[in-house]
Amino acid sequence: MSYQGFNPVAFARSSATTLAHHVREVEQAFKRNYQIGAILEANGRINYNNTGEGFDWPVQYRIHNVEGNTGETPRNFARRNLWKTAHLEFRGYQATDSMYYREFLSNRGPEGIVKVYDQFVERLTTSVKQALGAEYYTDGNATGYEQSWHGVETLFDNTSGATSQTLTATETTPTARSANAADIVGYAQGSYAGLNMELGNYGGENESGEYWPDGVADPEFDFWTPLIINYTTTHADLASSTNTWAGQCTDAMRYGIINAQRNVSMEGQITNILLARDLYREFLEVIDDKERIMVTSETGLRALGFKNVVMFDGIEVSWEVAVPTGVGYGLNYNMMELKSMDSELLRSEGPEYDIHSQSFNAVVSTLSNLKFSTPRNFFKLAALA
Repeated sequence: MSYQGFNPVAFARSSATTLAHHVREVEQAFKRNYQIGAILEANGRINYNNTGEGFDWPVQYRIHNVEGNTGETPRNFARRNLWKTAHLEFRGYQATDSMYYREFLSNRGPEGIVKVYDQFVERLTTSVKQALGAEYYTDGNATGYEQSWHGVETLFDNTSGATSQTLTATETTPTARSANAADIVGYAQGSYAGLNMELGNYGGENESGEYWPDGVADPEFDFWTPLIINYTTTHADLASSTNTWAGQCTDAMRYGIINAQRNVSMEGQITNILLARDLYREFLEVIDDKERIMVTSETGLRALGFKNVVMFDGIEVSWEVAVPTGVGYGLNYNMMELKSMDSELLRSEGPEYDIHSQSFNAVVSTLSNLKFSTPRNFFKLAALA
């Protein structure tokens, strides 16, 4: 038999007598760095050893009625419930591998170019970490994702493609309609953590004469409603001669940053904007002559080693490979948690030998889920019409 060779003009004697040089250092060409997981960990937003069949948290969605008083005004005492309960279940991911005993024996000597058994669990752990990077963006309510995390896109159900809707731009009380280029804001639908995200679903109203998200709304009107920005809008609030991302990206991002904290709370401020690669490239071209790199946080993305980061209006802006083309997200890491049932995010088991199948088996898994304190402090950038 001939040895494996790679010389296209090799003489037969060379093939029968000379081996190729087998480099034993493995090149990991699959690896990607994901930002959400890194910054959640750096900011202490991953917690462990959670118990129970799931988790819930109380959400105060309205305040007491306040009325005038002359000092003699009669008072009406009545109980008032101010809370709703949000709830989620734990969901899981796992990766497995197996190695037959015969393979173990044949691979353990110098003939084994890659020592498969030696880093069995390490490779599984790396595989799960890489896969989880994209799961931060999944829609956990979507068909086929019933076992996936409730990722960022869960907050923005039904906001893409032909099914998208926008809020009418001409009415004090916003109503949904098919996506219209004149509208600046999309219509949030669906539910997150068991609570409906539609405007006004739990009562309240917006300030008279103002169009949401402008004006001051009753707390219950939009406490669970995320902001969806149509960056191709022809609305005057994003005035541009070119109604494209390149033409009005800075206006759209600034609109999101300001209105995502419309309820004026320090913890509600946007901390990061993550864009798709195509949007980030065009954004850089727009700000080329203005770009400034300022590191103001010891736990910001640049401090964690990510170099593809610029500052805009005091917010870190970057791109993430898992963000869908043509989309961007305004995130608030202070309002996010990753909750794990185990004492660490990833639990490893094995390798264990099974005498029945004569194989070594190993698994790395997680039982966990993402929690967003409220959707109101997040926004999405998309071309809706």
